[in-house]
Amino acid sequence: MSADINAVTSFNEFVGQAAYPCVGAKIAHNKGRIELHRFQNIYDDNEDRLLLAQLYDFIARYNRQKHIFFSFVCIFTDCEVGSDAGFERALWARLQALHDKDCQKHGWDARVSNNPADPNFSFSLGGEGFFIIGLNPYSKRRSRKFQYPAIVFNLHSQFQQLKDEEKFDSMKKRIRKNDTLFCGQMNATLADHGEASEARQYSGRTVGSKWQCPFSPRNNNE
Repeated sequence: MSADINAVTSFNEFVGQAAYPCVGAKIAHNKGRIELHRFQNIYDDNEDRLLLAQLYDFIARYNRQKHIFFSFVCIFTDCEVGSDAGFERALWARLQALHDKDCQKHGWDARVSNNPADPNFSFSLGGEGFFIIGLNPYSKRRSRKFQYPAIVFNLHSQFQQLKDEEKFDSMKKRIRKNDTLFCGQMNATLADHGEASEARQYSGRTVGSKWQCPFSPRNNNE
């Protein structure tokens, strides 16, 4: 953990909210398996190499330990995104910049698509697929409304492990039910991996049918 006390306290309070819907996040938090890392500015590429180095270490620890419910969280404490849409732009700009550096050393995870329009898309860094969760102060959804802009990286392989153990469907239904109650309405962008691109869900902003993902992979290994 390399986040300062204010960021840690804020995140603990966020996940610790009564009826917070994400069961996986609750379990990871209770087991001390959420790694919090503080960065200054989501718009600043000067911190990208440090972020990637820490993420690669996180991947290595996961591959040694194989703990389910293991998350890497980047909290950006010294910037202002201005709106939910502003955060979405900042999120994809940061993901693009990280990919542009990562692809110099690592290929895309072959288990998922690198085409953000493909139903089998997942973002990849360090050769591992990730489901991305964006948090920001302007989110319309209570479950995504956090004091600071933040990016949560959840390894795709964890979801596959839950599927292999036949635990994924029941957890997914429970989380979606909880989220509807917590936020007051169902998340309109939700879809299962393989049915629609998960890129639509990353920022947390509700997007329409004509939305196009502002991300372009440098290498096409499909």
